[in-house]
Amino acid sequence: MNFVNFPTFASLRHRNFRLFYTGQLISLTGSWMQALAFSWLVLVLTDSSFYLGLVGALQTLPVLLFSFLGGVVADHTSKLRLLFITQAALMVLALVLGMLVVEGIISVSLLCVIVFLSGTVMAFDIPVRQAFIVDLVGRPDLPNAIALNSTLFNFTRVMGPAVGGVLIALVGMANCFFLNAVSFLAVLVALFMINLPPAQPTTWTPFRRAWRQVLDHLLERQELKLVLYIMTTIAILAMPYFVLLPILARDVLGVGPKGFGLLSSGSGLGAFLGGLTLARRLQRRPPMPSLIGGMGVFLLGLMGLGLCGNYYLALVFIFMAGFGMVTLLSTGNSLLQMNVPDELRGRIMSLFGLIVMGLAPVGSIIYGIVAHYLGPGLAIAGGSLLAGITCGVILLKNPHLRHLAFTELETPATPTAPTSIPPFRG
Repeated sequence: MNFVNFPTFASLRHRNFRLFYTGQLISLTGSWMQALAFSWLVLVLTDSSFYLGLVGALQTLPVLLFSFLGGVVADHTSKLRLLFITQAALMVLALVLGMLVVEGIISVSLLCVIVFLSGTVMAFDIPVRQAFIVDLVGRPDLPNAIALNSTLFNFTRVMGPAVGGVLIALVGMANCFFLNAVSFLAVLVALFMINLPPAQPTTWTPFRRAWRQVLDHLLERQELKLVLYIMTTIAILAMPYFVLLPILARDVLGVGPKGFGLLSSGSGLGAFLGGLTLARRLQRRPPMPSLIGGMGVFLLGLMGLGLCGNYYLALVFIFMAGFGMVTLLSTGNSLLQMNVPDELRGRIMSLFGLIVMGLAPVGSIIYGIVAHYLGPGLAIAGGSLLAGITCGVILLKNPHLRHLAFTELETPATPTAPTSIPPFRG
């Protein structure tokens, strides 16, 4: 039996989404290998939790600065062409980073420059990639596609760090960066093969008016604004925990790069299974219980991770955190996309990316400073506890939020394969 006939994999019936999914599978594995190698490189160069926080902040600061501009561009240009440009730019940056490591001229200042440039590209890549999914599958299968995309993202979190940890120990960090650069070829080929109608020309909306249109929509839909408030709280107080994982692994749990890789993979494995569960659940049940439950599991997992000193117990807690995080983020993503008109989708998703990634510099710096004085464990546990209290207050003061649902969906159309593969249209 063809697995795409199962409700869990409904969106894979669409040829364009299968192409994109396959390309992302290879590319994201390389990206997670690079992420692990990059964190370890910062630790080797600086031996400082403060620099781990600072570099993490610089990586996401451009998302805070430029994400909404990226959303405006995504709403007014060909998403396919823009994705091609952003993915190619990230490939070049990975190649440059590998060459700097090989030549032995890498420094913290050069790392900061590369990280900032990478974050700038991501400020345009995140909103267009999120908004692009609906073009591949249509609105009826969109929640399923978002959940499967998160599943893929986190499956590669299992593969990438585990392989990356071994590569660092055996052949050095530079090879992780080079392999990541090569992996981008897969998604570039997939984008080239995707068959979509030519993008319809749209009149450019001035930046201020584009921002006003989004604010007006959020004023009409107060529930969406509250969902963004919850995401903001989580992004600042809980999600930056990852910047402290290298020093938590080494100084608290007593493991090296291989153990750090497995710890990162534990989070990815939990998120992978959480995404698969959610892909089926959102087809059948209301979304808000998934959002609230995922938030609870995520924060409890982080508190346990911060307070325990046993490596194997830490693997259990970070698995919980990964399961809860993907459930929370994917449900929030679906709620926003299913309650927004198509002409605002890129800008709304830029806000989502701005919150989830762009606000991380604030949390990363706070985590780095707190960890410097109290240690990484207490920083992670305290941040997640404060996030739980804040989100609990929001939910208690706004009980109607628990009934937020997707807008009514039309019946999915049966996808048909194109008779030929056309050239890239941009």
